[in-house]
Amino acid sequence: MPRLKRYLSDVKDGIVPQTMWFYIARNVTTERVKRVTMGYINTKEQVVAGLGGGFQFCRLSAEPLFTAEGQIRANVTFAQLAEFVWFAETGSGYTGTSDSPLLGTHEGRTIYLLYNGILKDKSVAGGNVLTGLVYDVLPKFAGPKVIYAAACRMGVRLSREGIVFKQTPYALEL
Repeated sequence: MPRLKRYLSDVKDGIVPQTMWFYIARNVTTERVKRVTMGYINTKEQVVAGLGGGFQFCRLSAEPLFTAEGQIRANVTFAQLAEFVWFAETGSGYTGTSDSPLLGTHEGRTIYLLYNGILKDKSVAGGNVLTGLVYDVLPKFAGPKVIYAAACRMGVRLSREGIVFKQTPYALEL
């Protein structure tokens, strides 16, 4: 990988770019996308209208959340998976506290994640399976719900309660 030669005069805001590619992604590409979405003034002093939309620069974790076989890695924390689930459902970054199976409400629906003992066990694999008992202890919400869990044992009660069940890890994709 090519390296960027750094001089003290090139350092901006006390941050030295680690590689040329990171510098290009973080600065050049970000600026270009902003101009396309928001508009700009060209070299002839003409206003060029933006196309609309948005841009979000995301940093990936040091290790993937999933194994090569598509399973969730054993050492993935609830907080890491909560960030992934929230982004997959909403397209935005997660700002919650990761201390509850209720991740939050977005556009009128509430998103829950049952994973890694967040319920301090409730049996059937430590509360990772959506059962009637587990559902009854979840924080309440009157509207539609999306619940991620390893399995579901609720049958017809799902539709009666307004639940869309998504099985981890199979429903987790972008």
